[in-house]
Amino acid sequence: MNRIYIIIAFLVTVVTQATAQPRQIPENRERWKSELRSYKHDFMSRELDLSREQQSKFFPLYDQMEDSIEQINADTRELEKRIGDNATDIETEAAARALFEQKSREGQLELEYFDSFKTILTPRQLLKIKNAERQFMRRLMHHNRRMQNSRQ
Repeated sequence: MNRIYIIIAFLVTVVTQATAQPRQIPENRERWKSELRSYKHDFMSRELDLSREQQSKFFPLYDQMEDSIEQINADTRELEKRIGDNATDIETEAAARALFEQKSREGQLELEYFDSFKTILTPRQLLKIKNAERQFMRRLMHHNRRMQNSRQ
């Protein structure tokens, strides 16, 4: 009997939180994405110590790469959603393979852009890109946790 109460309490909590969060309409999502991208540009400019000239050449390429990676992720999620319970084993295996190959496709894309980045950035700056991305994500997650804690 206690298990039923716990399950019901859990479901009520999940549903309450899900309905309490406002749905992002496309224009708000785009504005949020634009603000986040701007903040990331500022952060990476500082971390990589980019000159104004480097910024004007690097960020259009970097944004293009990120958009392509985002598209790979969206395509993979869409494929995962399309495979239902009625799919054959062959279709399911093909979808699973695509999911496992996602990171490989992302890596290949990054290597292609690396060659373009080499013409803009110094070797030291190239070396710092991945660390700057990780630091940015850490700060973003830390900020998100603080915001969630302040709401509670």
